[in-house]
Amino acid sequence: DGALPGLDRAGLVRTVQTPEFGGITFHEVLSRSALNKLPEGAQLPFRYTVNTMRGCSHACRYCFARSSHEYLDLNPGDDFDSQLVVKLNVAAVLRKELRRRSWQRETVALGTNTDPYQRAEGRYRLMPGVITALAESGTPMSILTKGTLLRRDLPLLRAARQAVDVRVGVSLAMLDDELGKQLDPGAPSPRARLDLIAA
Repeated sequence: DGALPGLDRAGLVRTVQTPEFGGITFHEVLSRSALNKLPEGAQLPFRYTVNTMRGCSHACRYCFARSSHEYLDLNPGDDFDSQLVVKLNVAAVLRKELRRRSWQRETVALGTNTDPYQRAEGRYRLMPGVITALAESGTPMSILTKGTLLRRDLPLLRAARQAVDVRVGVSLAMLDDELGKQLDPGAPSPRARLDLIAA
């Protein structure tokens, strides 16, 4: 039926290829959960994350998250860059989880295992629902991205900041365009990211 191994347990709805995303296959899934709790002892300033997708078209050669694709029986090399798993219902599931009485409104980090503002976000528009769900529940958030699409959501993030702590980080490891094309060939250029930081 064309389904990739491992994706059946991820709630696969359909697989899509579109001309504007040449070389990329989207596997649209319905997720059962949105909040991910980090293992005890993780040395990070947050305990919960949300990932709207799995895999990343930024194709950063050095990305630590590549091995997470193996959980879906996908390859952490080229598949991580080209076989993107999109959680269509992530905002609705998150909203439900944030309503639990046990939820303590701890900071939720976005952009830890995949970039929430990679190009596919322009197609799926998952982040506005996620940001709104977090803000309306009184949950602080942090976002780490290389994606200049973040600019679209700046008004929404400013509004969210009226209710909760919002932190945004833009990853910019190098200013050399040629080196960037080798190490993170699908990410926006260093100049575009500097413009995002200024915004």
